[in-house]
Amino acid sequence: MSLKKEVDIDIICNEISMDNSHSEICIIVEGATDAKLMEDFTVDEYTSIYQVKTREHVVELMKMLKDRSKNDFTIGIVDDDQNRMEGKEVLPPNTLYTDTNDIETMIFWSGAFPKIARQLFAYEETPDAASILKIQRLLGCNAMRVGELRIVSKRNGWNLSFKDSGGKRDLDFKKFMNWKTDMSYMGDDALITAVKGHSHRPDINNADAKRGLQDFRKEKHKPWEIIVGHDLTKMVALALKQAYCNDETKNFEKGQVELAFRLAYSLDLFQKSLLYHDMNGLMAHHKIVFMR
Repeated sequence: MSLKKEVDIDIICNEISMDNSHSEICIIVEGATDAKLMEDFTVDEYTSIYQVKTREHVVELMKMLKDRSKNDFTIGIVDDDQNRMEGKEVLPPNTLYTDTNDIETMIFWSGAFPKIARQLFAYEETPDAASILKIQRLLGCNAMRVGELRIVSKRNGWNLSFKDSGGKRDLDFKKFMNWKTDMSYMGDDALITAVKGHSHRPDINNADAKRGLQDFRKEKHKPWEIIVGHDLTKMVALALKQAYCNDETKNFEKGQVELAFRLAYSLDLFQKSLLYHDMNGLMAHHKIVFMR
């Protein structure tokens, strides 16, 4: 197996196009987490993994390979990023969505979360399944509130920022979460005000944003369609600061939480995913055993 990190998709396209050996499957992913997972779950001898910077690069590269009729031995994997729910995106052939919005939310909704909770969160005694489920639902619900505002912003063309904005740090989740006590949500007004301030958009009316959230919630989408992994891992990192703090994890940041997620996601859990079965199904006619 080779893992190749390359921003210039033209170079990758040429490299794949010139390989006529047809002895391995090429997998194109966005970002380091996705690449590491594919390394863990594929057979070295029959796989090359290409890591590009963005999902747009994956989609563009798969289009380029299709135009050259060189996509038969290639799989592109992209985060859903709330596109499937909106129904506006047509992916190139052999390009697959993650089961949920992204890899992190796939892991969160898999059987890996109890292992993550036992490793990271502080408990006075060994937690039972009900205690773990309570935390999972709480974090999921909180992340869903942020995801809802992301979608309302996109639909209304507000261009609200939820990550780095104008040289500032990430959105401060402490402004709308009771992070020192129970991680409860402080309400839509607190979220909207925090995101508006972070995005330098005081012109957006809170009442309009709240109305947009209320209208969207009437559509009754599933949580995994809405929640974004960036928000979820930030929530977990924030919970570890105080509400569920222990000595080993109290200084964890988002990147360390993402690593804990990946390490908890075992092969048997991945084999239960739609993505695993879709990947095998796409390449079945080649009779190359490239997935573990």
